[in-house]
Amino acid sequence: MVARAIAFATKAHEGQFRKGTKRAYIVHPLEVGEIVATLTFDEEIISAALLHDTIEDCQGITREVLAQEFSEHVAELVAQESEDKSKTWLERKSHTIEHLKNAPYEVRMIGLADKLSNIRDIDRDYPVMGEELWNRFRMKEKNMIGWYYRGLRESLREGFEQEEAFREYSYLVDKNFGIDESSHI
Repeated sequence: MVARAIAFATKAHEGQFRKGTKRAYIVHPLEVGEIVATLTFDEEIISAALLHDTIEDCQGITREVLAQEFSEHVAELVAQESEDKSKTWLERKSHTIEHLKNAPYEVRMIGLADKLSNIRDIDRDYPVMGEELWNRFRMKEKNMIGWYYRGLRESLREGFEQEEAFREYSYLVDKNFGIDESSHI
């Protein structure tokens, strides 16, 4: 199933690039799948991680398509990880923070891997681009992006605090957005 998910995601994301870069988009879902594979051996969860952006970002990919191609469970995990792009940035990000507080463990796992991959990109590019980096995002204010990543950290802390992926995520949030003393109490 994992090999099929890699092939499906590769085809679905063909021609897409990471925001503001020339890096093929597929590197992100592959990294998310790799991170999730450090947290579980469950092929459905790993497959959902690989497919996590297909409903949100790929034309013609729906929950029903994923259920037919993979399984109902994979489709549900991907659907829960998908944002409603018709909403504003603040609405979407506030919903994601709240959703990940109480979402099923598998959805939270994929969410952690997704956000860790994203913050790794920020950490790689920020020293090179400086403040110009924030212009690649819909929300161009560093402090608001920091608010989002800190909020996610608090939503994911319970259940993942001892995981290496969470510790790396937390470190990179502090490194790139500054230490928020209230989150360490």
